[in-house]
Amino acid sequence: MVKAVTHDFTRPIWEYLGWNTEATLDRVEIKEVTQDSRKVRQGSAFFAYDGLHAKGKDFIWDACKKLATAIFVDSIYKAEILNDPRFNRKMPIFFAHDFLRSAGRTVALLLGEPTRYMATIAVTGTNGKTTVSHSLYQALNHLKKPAMYLGTLGMEVERKQMHTGMTTPDTVSLQGMLHQGQKHKAIYACIEASSHGLEQGRLEGVHFQVGIFTNLTQDHLDYHGNMETYYRAKRRLFEYMLLAAQKNPGTIKGAIICIDDDYGKRLYAWLKSKNPSFVVISLSLKDKSADALIANVQPNFGGYGCTIFFAQKSYFIHSKLLGRFNLMNIGCTFLSLLCLGFTTQEAIHAVEQVEPVPGRFEVLRGKEDRTVVIDYAHSPDALAKVLESAQELTPARVVVLFGCGGDRDKEKRPLMAEAASIHSDLCILTNDNPRSEDPKDIIEDIRKGMQSARYLVIMDREKAIRAGLQILGPRQVFIIAGKGHEDYQIIGNKTHHFSDREVATRLMATLKLK
Repeated sequence: MVKAVTHDFTRPIWEYLGWNTEATLDRVEIKEVTQDSRKVRQGSAFFAYDGLHAKGKDFIWDACKKLATAIFVDSIYKAEILNDPRFNRKMPIFFAHDFLRSAGRTVALLLGEPTRYMATIAVTGTNGKTTVSHSLYQALNHLKKPAMYLGTLGMEVERKQMHTGMTTPDTVSLQGMLHQGQKHKAIYACIEASSHGLEQGRLEGVHFQVGIFTNLTQDHLDYHGNMETYYRAKRRLFEYMLLAAQKNPGTIKGAIICIDDDYGKRLYAWLKSKNPSFVVISLSLKDKSADALIANVQPNFGGYGCTIFFAQKSYFIHSKLLGRFNLMNIGCTFLSLLCLGFTTQEAIHAVEQVEPVPGRFEVLRGKEDRTVVIDYAHSPDALAKVLESAQELTPARVVVLFGCGGDRDKEKRPLMAEAASIHSDLCILTNDNPRSEDPKDIIEDIRKGMQSARYLVIMDREKAIRAGLQILGPRQVFIIAGKGHEDYQIIGNKTHHFSDREVATRLMATLKLK
C-alpha cells in the first residue's frame, strides 16, 4: 500500500490515460494505491494486474467489498465483469485496452510522477545490471549528486538500504520507491530493468534519460521460452526511449549498447536504423569498429587498468573492480556520465572511486596468496567470464564451486558445467537454491555437461565450501559462484539464513588460512 500524491481523479484525467467506465461517476478521490487486494481499504485504488498463477480480475470483487475507491482492470475481461451478477453501475471499475501502459502511467501520476524530477538511468542485460547501476549510483554520489539505486541489492538512497525481494519490483512498489527517493532529494535514479520487469510492464510510467544494454546470454528460458522472446523483452527498454524521444524531443540523453555478443550487435543495428534523436554508443572489448573501445588491459589483484578510446580521444582508467568483464561495466558507467553531461575528468575521477559491488567478484585474501572470490554468476556466460578473469590473474590453480537453482531454467545446467570444466582445474558441485526440486536431480542435470572434467559432489553447501578451502593451496584461487550477495538458501518451501561470504570468512579463520 502506497499513499497517493494526487487525490482527485476526474473524468478528463482517466480518459486521457486510456480508461473508460460503465460507472455513473465523474470523479473519485484516491488516497492510496495497491495491487494487492488484501491491502485494499476505503480510499484505495486497486490495480488488477495478472500474475503468473492468478488473474487480477478474480480479486476485484473482494476489492469492491472493501470499499476501494477505484478498481483498474484489463478490457479483455470487461464483458465477463459486466455480465457477472455481482456487478452494478455504482462500482468504480475502470477498463483500459492497453492495460499495462495505462496502469503504469496512472500509478506514476497518482504517486506524483517522481521520474519527471529525476534523471533516470536504466540498465538491462543478462549479466552486469547490478554492477553498472550500483557503480553509477556510487559515482554520482562521489560527484556530490544525490542519487538512488534500485535493483537486485534492494533500494539504496543516502547510504540507507532497503530489501525489495526482486530486481525490478512491481509497478506500485517501484513508483513508491522512486517517490521515496525523490523525498530524499535524489535527482538521479539508477535502475536495473529485468526482462521479467520489462515484459510485465513494471517500468511503464517511468521516464528514462539513459538506457544501457550489457549483454544477452542464456538464462530465464523457463519464463521466456526462447532466446528471441528474451531478446525482445530486453529491447522493450529502447522502444520506450524511442517513443519518449518522439513525444518529447531532447529528453533522452543517450543509449549505450555493449556489442560483444550477437544480440548486442543486433540491438545496436536495430536502434541506429530507427534514426533516433539521441546518441547511441556501441562499446566493445573486441570490436575495433565500436564507437568506444576498451584496450590495453592491465590485470592485477589491486585493480584493473585500461584505456578507453572514444570520440577520437583516449582515456586511461584504473578501476578497483576486478575482472576483465567488469571493464565493460566500468565503460558503461563512464559513458553514462558523459551522456548525463559530466566532463571526462569528472567521469574518470568518479569511476575510479567506485568500490566493488557486494557479491560481484568480491575477493577475500588469505595466507600465501590464497584467494577466495564470491560471485553471483549463475548463468553459463557469467560463470565463464568470472573463471576467465581468475585465470588471467595467473594463479597456480583455479577451483570452482557452483550449483543451479531449482524450478528454474533447466537447459542451462549442463552449459554451466561445460563452462566450469573448460575454465577451471577442479569443480565442486553443490546445492544452490533447490526450492521444490530434488537436489539430486539438479546435480544429475549438471553432471551431463561435466564430460571428462575433475569434479566432486558435496550436496551440503557449507561442507562444500569447507572442502574447497581445505583443498586450496598457495597462489590458488577458489571461486564460490551462484549466490553472491544473497544471505539465504531456499530448500523446499523454507528460506534459511546462508551467506557464502560469512561462511567462507568464518571457515578461513577456523582453518587458519587468513
